Amino acid sequence: MSNQSQSNSNSKQKPNGQDTSHPVADNLAESLHESVDSLHATASRTETSLREKSHDSSKAINMKREKLQRAWDKSGVKKYATENPVKTAGIAFSLGMLATMLLRKK
Repeated sequence: MSNQSQSNSNSKQKPNGQDTSHPVADNLAESLHESVDSLHATASRTETSLREKSHDSSKAINMKREKLQRAWDKSGVKKYATENPVKTAGIAFSLGMLATMLLRKK
């Protein structure tokens, strides 16, 4: 019983009720809290930046896709392929065979 009363009298209390008998642990905890807060702030900024860049990239890709689609719709290749599908398939097959023969290792 006297041991408990000594430990109670040795522990120091701050006005808000926190125990100050462990200054090293308290300093470590405070340092870790500051590190976590700093990490949180950095992660938040990074996330915001990534979201903004992703949005901007998405817009740029969509604009480029639309531009390429308009160019394809106006191209002579599309017109020829639409008007002559069998010839187009024959040309594609022939080019594939030629590429295979040239790239095949003997």
